[in-house]
Amino acid sequence: DSCYISGNLSGLMCVHTVKGPDAVRMLNENFVNNFTNMPVGAVRHGIMTTCKGHVIEHGVVVRVAEDAFDTYAFQPYINFVAERGKYDVTITATPMGDFIYQLAGPRSLEIVENSIKKDIHDLKFMRSCEAEIAGHKVRVTRMGMGGTLSYEVHGPQSASEDVYNAIVEVGKPYGIEKLGWLTYQCTHTENGFPQIGQHFPYPFDEEEGFDAFQKKIGFLFDPLLLPTLGTLSDDIHDYYRNPIELGWEKMVKFDHDFNGREALEKIAASRHRVMVTLEWSSEDIIDLYASNFRKDGKHYRQFPLPFDQQANGFGNAQDKVLSASGEMIGAAMQAIYTDYYGKVISLCVIDPDYTNEGTDVTVLWGNKGDDIKEIRAKVARFPYLNLIDNRSYDMNSIPRYQG
Repeated sequence: DSCYISGNLSGLMCVHTVKGPDAVRMLNENFVNNFTNMPVGAVRHGIMTTCKGHVIEHGVVVRVAEDAFDTYAFQPYINFVAERGKYDVTITATPMGDFIYQLAGPRSLEIVENSIKKDIHDLKFMRSCEAEIAGHKVRVTRMGMGGTLSYEVHGPQSASEDVYNAIVEVGKPYGIEKLGWLTYQCTHTENGFPQIGQHFPYPFDEEEGFDAFQKKIGFLFDPLLLPTLGTLSDDIHDYYRNPIELGWEKMVKFDHDFNGREALEKIAASRHRVMVTLEWSSEDIIDLYASNFRKDGKHYRQFPLPFDQQANGFGNAQDKVLSASGEMIGAAMQAIYTDYYGKVISLCVIDPDYTNEGTDVTVLWGNKGDDIKEIRAKVARFPYLNLIDNRSYDMNSIPRYQG
C-alpha cells in the first residue's frame, strides 16, 4: 500500500544505442517484435531468439529518435548480429550502463511526480518522457517489475547518487521502502515474468559463429559447460525456452522475417506448453527441513529462503513436473518463497491439458545424487500477484502534482 524503490539493476546492464539508416531493419530481422511503427518515446519488451526459436536475449528497447533505439541487456548478442548482418548502423555502448531505479506501488506516481516536479498522469503504459531530478536529466518510463503501478527512472551513473537520494527524500512522507536484491528477484516469479539467467539459461551454442565472436571480443560464455541442476534432464538443451511457452506469444509478430521465425511458426501452430504458476505444498516444504533431524531415512535437498541461489545467474536449475498418473507434463523453474503471500511458488511450462487452476501435480525436487522428494503442488493463478495491474490502474484515483 506504499512504494518501493529498487536500484538493483543499476550498472548491471550495458546500454547500447543502435543508430543509423538500418536501425529498424536490424532490429526487425533479429527480434520477434516489429519496430517499424514504434513511436519515438515508446518502450518495448524486446525479444531475440536463436534460429531454433529459443530466447537468447531479452530486455528493454526505447525508441529515442526515428533512426535510433536505446537497448538494455542485449550484449553481446546484439553486437554479434550487427556485425553479422553488415547493417548501416553504429552501436554506442555505455559500458557501466545507466542507473535504473524502479518504483512500484500505489504511491509510486506521487513520488515520481514530486521528484520531477511535474504532472505525468497522462503518461501511458510502456511510454517514456524526459524530466529532471536534482538538476540532472533523466528518463521516466511507466513500466517495471512491480506488477502493479510501476515506474522506472533512468540516467547516467554520474548522477546516480544525487537522483537516488532525492527520490528517497521525497518518498519518506509516502512510506517509501528500499527493496533488496533477493526480494527483487522474487518479483519476476510473483509477477509471472520469467527472466533469462534466472528461470532458464542462455542458448549461446545455437547460433553459428557466435562462439568465435565471443572469443574475438574477449567474452566467452558456454552453456554446455554448465551443470544441469534439478531433476529435469541431463541435457542443458532441455532447459532452453521459447517465447511462446513463456507467455510472450503476443509479442511474436509473424508480419516480418526474423531469426527463428520458422521454428516459432511451427510451435505456434502446434499443441505447445504454456506458462502457469505452481503453488507448492507447505507441508512438503517443511518436510525438507525436517529431514535434517531424522536419524534414519532420507535427507533432502534444502530450500534456502527466499530461493536457491546455486544456479542464479545461469538459469540451469529446473525440475520435472508430473501429472497425477505419473506422466511428465512440464518443467518448474526456480521456486521462490514469497513473503507477502507466505507460500512457495514457481513458474512452470506445462502441457495445455493441465492449465486449470486447482489441478494437482507433483514436482520432483533434488539434484543428481540426492534423495528425490515428491512435492505436491497445484496450478495457481497466473500471474500469482493479484494487485491492480499497471495497464488498468485508475490514474484519476491518484492526487495530481500541484507544484
